[in-house]
Amino acid sequence: MKRVPYIVLMIIMAFGIFWFFPLLRSVSVMSAYSAIHENRSIMKQAGFSLNIPGGISTPEKDWYSFPMTFNAGEFTEGARMSIIYNFPAFDGISRSSRLFDEDSPYNSAFYGAYVIKKDDGTPYGLTDNELNTDEVAYAFEYDYVKLVLKSLGNEEFYFSPIQYETSQTDYLGFSDWIMVDAVINTNGTSHNSEEFRRSYIQYGNPRKNAPENFPPILLVGRLYIRYFEEYNCTIAMYIMARREEVIIECDKNILSK
Repeated sequence: MKRVPYIVLMIIMAFGIFWFFPLLRSVSVMSAYSAIHENRSIMKQAGFSLNIPGGISTPEKDWYSFPMTFNAGEFTEGARMSIIYNFPAFDGISRSSRLFDEDSPYNSAFYGAYVIKKDDGTPYGLTDNELNTDEVAYAFEYDYVKLVLKSLGNEEFYFSPIQYETSQTDYLGFSDWIMVDAVINTNGTSHNSEEFRRSYIQYGNPRKNAPENFPPILLVGRLYIRYFEEYNCTIAMYIMARREEVIIECDKNILSK
């Protein structure tokens, strides 16, 4: 059996590194960036951890390997927020996240948790143990619109919950979560890349031709929200996607773990 020439092996390795460079760059940069934010997070300050599985925990090519942490700081007057989030996995052909792929069931999808602490110690998103829809909607809007869409270059946006249902449920070992299923009228993440943006470091560059930049879409959202008195924090576990089956699978296989 003949040996493969050394130069051929080097060419194959170089091509592999080049082809998977967007993913390698994303993993290396975002793991370090997330660790810095996690060390300064509300969770760290309050003395608890919130561990959510990533895509590596499922056999499907669905989500990015690991969730990340981002500190939004004072996102509204008198309230600070730390965000744990994850987005769709990279596609091997486009070399970017399926977040941008209009044909993917994971287009515009995210999951994770909001950890919110108000300066006065009262619950965020809950008033007398009832859902405060304005506060909850604002946290969603701040994350998806101001932190995601604006970072991708969209300046004209809208975000409007058009229907929702609430119920009390058992979740993660507690009996008093409020579960919210909502439908949201907003913009999608699909767009054509005209210039490099820092967000492409984590998501990769969109490489498919989008028929429309940031098109109007309907997002399905699921939220579990509870106030933890021992930490003076509201925790809201969330999933948002364009297809209900993505919500159900993510809740069953990842978020509920």
